[in-house]
Amino acid sequence: MEENKRTIVVLDEEGKEREAEVLSVFSLSENGKKYIIYTLNEKDENNMVKIYVSILNEKDGMYTFEAIESDEEWTQVKTVMKQIAKGEQ
Repeated sequence: MEENKRTIVVLDEEGKEREAEVLSVFSLSENGKKYIIYTLNEKDENNMVKIYVSILNEKDGMYTFEAIESDEEWTQVKTVMKQIAKGEQ
C-alpha cells in the first residue's frame, strides 16, 4: 500500500463521482498551462492500466479539467510523460 498516494474525486461521463489517483502534475513552459495525469485504475483490453491527461484549471480554489485538443500540445505533453516514465522529472 502506497502511503503518499494522492487522490481526487472526478465526475465520469454519467456524472457519478469516482476516486482517481493522481500520478503527476506538471506545467509546460511553452504555454504556461498546468496538466494532470491521473488514473481510475481501469484496465484496457490489453490488461494495461488506463491513464488520463487533462489541462488543469484553478479558479477560486476549485479545479476543472479541460481537454487537450491540438496535436502540437499533445506532442509536448507526450514528451513530458516519456520523461516522467524514465524518471527524468
